[in-house]
Amino acid sequence: MFLGNPEYGCELQPVNFARVAEGFGMRGFSIKSPETCSAVLDEALAYDGPVLVDAVVDANEPMLPPKRRDEYIKKLKKALEQATPGRAETERALNEEPARTSLRS
Repeated sequence: MFLGNPEYGCELQPVNFARVAEGFGMRGFSIKSPETCSAVLDEALAYDGPVLVDAVVDANEPMLPPKRRDEYIKKLKKALEQATPGRAETERALNEEPARTSLRS
């Protein structure tokens, strides 16, 4: 969507990436709800060694740049006008915080 193209993807079978990381000798952490995010990240950052954090996120949450860029807004609108899956959910998320504030002029 950063380039103005609709998003496409494919469905994968559920993968426990934290367990996969452990199979490679890393420490793996999982975040499945916003309530556990802070504690899990604190534990992962305190670990002495490489870690992987597997976080479940809303598939329709739009990726936003740290600062509003008019070119991005233009391309985002173009992508949403095309056949972007989850368009209604993405547009809903754009009207919620923190997206609403970060997209203000």
